[in-house]
Amino acid sequence: MNTVSLKIITLIILLFNITICVSQDYLVTKDKDTIYGNIEWKSNLFVYVKNEDGKQKFRADQVDFFQRGAFKFVSVDTKFPEFLLEVKKGEISYYLESHLKSRFTIDYEKKVFLKYKDKLYPITVKSNLKNKGFLSNNLNSNTTDKHSVGDVDVSLKQSNTEEPFVSQSSNFKWTFHQILGKENTLYKLIKKNNYTFEDIELLIDLANISFKNQTEFKHLIDTTLKKGYAQGYLIRKKNDTIFGSIKMNGRFILSDKINFISKNGTESNFNPKDLIEFKINDRTYKNVLIKNKKQVLVQLIDGEISMYRDLKKGQSYLTKDFNEFYDVDKKEKYLELFKDKPDVYKRIIDNEYRYFEIKSIVKLYNNTHKI
Repeated sequence: MNTVSLKIITLIILLFNITICVSQDYLVTKDKDTIYGNIEWKSNLFVYVKNEDGKQKFRADQVDFFQRGAFKFVSVDTKFPEFLLEVKKGEISYYLESHLKSRFTIDYEKKVFLKYKDKLYPITVKSNLKNKGFLSNNLNSNTTDKHSVGDVDVSLKQSNTEEPFVSQSSNFKWTFHQILGKENTLYKLIKKNNYTFEDIELLIDLANISFKNQTEFKHLIDTTLKKGYAQGYLIRKKNDTIFGSIKMNGRFILSDKINFISKNGTESNFNPKDLIEFKINDRTYKNVLIKNKKQVLVQLIDGEISMYRDLKKGQSYLTKDFNEFYDVDKKEKYLELFKDKPDVYKRIIDNEYRYFEIKSIVKLYNNTHKI
């Protein structure tokens, strides 16, 4: 066999292996070993990886991260090693707790975490959604020494490995004050309530851009905004988009009117249900018909499959054409939308992705090209 033929065969094998690996979930250990297989995830403290070599159990302190669907879960020492969803990775990183944590944690309070320069900043979700004032709440000190996982008690102690220092603040405004400093332009806008806790992913993007490129950052913000107003637009009818600013109301669950200031300074009020669409910072809201009833939904994912949520009812929907909306629920009728990409559909079924992982599988579908 000549050298050229050997190279071609080697390339084909390599491409085949890459294709197989990309189509599988996997885990990376602290020793940097990569293990492919079906990841069974039953708590925020440990996972199983099942493959042709059998079934292995890994504690969070043994793992760097694991990939399940389109989502990456990283081992982070909060007060004990646990798996957190990595939402944003950058100079400031952003993590969410897993859906499984609340079942196994005593005195549980849902938190999100920012990480900056090896410091971990926990932010209590419930307190911040209530839109309490600046410096209004502190991290609870009544943490427990033991968490129950199934029938097994797992003692919680600080790891001996180098892990981030945990800051003692759970207010999102104070967290950005600590990270950015009180003279930072973005922090001043946060303090003026031009952004709320609901904008935290956007805030992290803006903060990371400000570290790298001040010119780009200045084009993305508006320092002239009136206190309590956010950048936005309204679409009243087709080809009729008005740019301006919209008054913030804490966590924006729709009220009877939208207070709007146009670019030329004109103030007016609109009923959300009279609009085709409107946007507050990076959050897009659309008026749609579901079962012949008009509903205003917030957009969670925009793509081949789009995902929307009714904030009042807490119901999520998937759609491809905006004519038919599928409820996201345990009946799993929405899985019909994934069948035109057989490899993705098979991966969803084989790995038993659950309905609360819906964002992960929607992103997996949207990021996969049809063959």
